[in-house]
Amino acid sequence: MKPTKQLAVLERLLDDPSPVVREAVINEIKAAGDEGLLWLEVLTKNKNLASHAKSLLSNLRTSELATRNFIEHIKGGIQDLEEACLLFERVIHPTLADKAYDEELDHLADRTRQLITEPVTVQDKCRILCRVIFGEEGYRGAQESFSKPDSSLLSTVIKSHRGIPISLCLIFLLVAQRLGLPVQPVGLPGRFMVGIFKNNNPVFIDCYEGGTFRTRSEIQLMLLNNHLPADDAFLKPISAEQTIARCCRNLVSQFEANGDDKNSRLFLSFVNIIESRT
Repeated sequence: MKPTKQLAVLERLLDDPSPVVREAVINEIKAAGDEGLLWLEVLTKNKNLASHAKSLLSNLRTSELATRNFIEHIKGGIQDLEEACLLFERVIHPTLADKAYDEELDHLADRTRQLITEPVTVQDKCRILCRVIFGEEGYRGAQESFSKPDSSLLSTVIKSHRGIPISLCLIFLLVAQRLGLPVQPVGLPGRFMVGIFKNNNPVFIDCYEGGTFRTRSEIQLMLLNNHLPADDAFLKPISAEQTIARCCRNLVSQFEANGDDKNSRLFLSFVNIIESRT
């Protein structure tokens, strides 16, 4: 976006340490409304001003601005799963920090690295990661979480160590990315999982069951037991877009169950936008 002359003048004041100047800048941005907030969002990509812009935004973000940013993000195609999770959570918690997940995810990755002794297979590395997340740190699936919107939001799951299948899988996936592990999301109906597709015999990790490793045959039997066809299409990895659409679809149901029709409709609109692109 091209800033107005007034906002362009403010750009030169963003790094001024004076509390008086900072308050004046905040007031001017507030007076500019959404235009001022969007201008600040653009400046978070500016190498010299990013830290100052982010500091101001942490107190000025609104749900409306977060909604616009998330829509822009999904329309452009989701490249970064972690960023997408942060942006859709910010629709609910607009002041969520840019690095809200980093401390915990970095900790989980660092601890896993400590326990890995090369050479070791990808499967063994994933077992060690499961040991850290579900053993040492005690992340668990909780049945009562299914109807709660917070169970789909990673910042809450990180605090409580309790979540639904997809949010626990996202924790696993984002830590695995830090470790360079080739694991992918698998959108099984009723039970989101993570898969290792290194050869013709994929292995599936059931994060809701404490990181249990399952074979193709076990997954097919699970589908049949739930009156679903043992279709190989269900066992294939899905994209970041499909993963975020699944998150949003869960939130549609969760908000609806809690009587929040406004947010239910909002997240359904996100699903529609994503699915129109895929």
